[in-house]
Amino acid sequence: MSFPKKINHSQAVTLILQQVENKKVTNEFLSLDCSLGRVLAGPVTAPVDVPAFECSRMDGYAINLNILQSRQQASGYVLSLGDAIHATAQSQTVLCKNKAIPIMTGGMLPADANAIVLKEQAIIENNELSFTELPKEGEYIRTAGSDLQKNQAVVESFQRLNSAHLGLLASLGLSKVKVLKQPHVVLMMTGDELVKPGMSCLPGQIYDANTTMLSALLTDMGCKVTVLDTLLDTKEAVSKRMASIKKMKCDVVISVGGVSMGDKDWIPLVLQEQGEVLFHKVQIKPGFPMLFGRLKNALFYGLPGNPVSAYSTLCQYVFPVIQKLKKQCSKKITWHATLCHDLPKTHSRCEFFRGYYERISDMAEGNQIQVTICGGQQSSRIESLADANCFVVLDEAQYDLKAGSRVNIQPFMQFGS
Repeated sequence: MSFPKKINHSQAVTLILQQVENKKVTNEFLSLDCSLGRVLAGPVTAPVDVPAFECSRMDGYAINLNILQSRQQASGYVLSLGDAIHATAQSQTVLCKNKAIPIMTGGMLPADANAIVLKEQAIIENNELSFTELPKEGEYIRTAGSDLQKNQAVVESFQRLNSAHLGLLASLGLSKVKVLKQPHVVLMMTGDELVKPGMSCLPGQIYDANTTMLSALLTDMGCKVTVLDTLLDTKEAVSKRMASIKKMKCDVVISVGGVSMGDKDWIPLVLQEQGEVLFHKVQIKPGFPMLFGRLKNALFYGLPGNPVSAYSTLCQYVFPVIQKLKKQCSKKITWHATLCHDLPKTHSRCEFFRGYYERISDMAEGNQIQVTICGGQQSSRIESLADANCFVVLDEAQYDLKAGSRVNIQPFMQFGS
């Protein structure tokens, strides 16, 4: 069966996103303690008023203004003190009547109180409160429902929950919330030469950096990640592994390595036998050999093995799908920046350079973003990723650029890294 080969970057993005247009996402209930970073499955409305009762905004004295006219003296107002109210449960109704009731911040207001005299404005002598300035009615009082009213919408559907959202939900008495299930990604490396960090590395072997890097990146993106054992470079091993993955419930499968033109690059052939190849090779740098298809109900990505290629293609092509599955915007954040130096590019592919951007304040131009390319751009140079905070994106029509040229950058922070 034939499939597109050597397609351009835009075609690849379009073909990939078409595969998740109608994909259903299931929900689950989680405790608030486990919901940071998760995405709400539906809107949340307030089940109660906040506050649920009238209370004091400040430490002071609750009074009934209606009785003060008869209490005014030449030096101001004088009221005897009642029993203090603290921010705690109250089982009995409290009234001010003709007294001033000491009240702490958050304390439940006496039923007939309508103003608060602040501690800073009060003089206490002989168990009496005296003050000269009459407070305004309702001043320093939180009325019931003044923050949130029952049935008011408080958090919208598909909101990614941060710590403030969790605090808001907790203030409503909620302990659980319905969220979208995390996209489940199966990740596996291929290659006889790979060795786990911490083990002895013989001549001809290399340490596996991709498992640690990509699983962390996917976790930051909000995925549930299952890492499989490294796959040996035989057709039998690849066929057996793909058959076993077909029995798993997952949204995305990512293999790393084994997708180019080598004698042991079995991933494209076996995917064609057991699933479907939708395209192979993209006119980009780095990441040209990338493979994309389906394996039963899961999307399948065959990423190149060099760390920079794997990282770049995951950000460019897996990230939009993860965002779609989380009901988030799949369009990558792109800013304009000014190149600090010349940047050579002689080919007609879309290229993703690793760069470091800074915000510069200029008296004449205002705030600007300047960007510098980070070291060697070979796809094996993982150090260029560690030093970078963005991709500098040059499309197919852009060639050698001079210092001062305007370029598009994609900040790494959007990918969670």
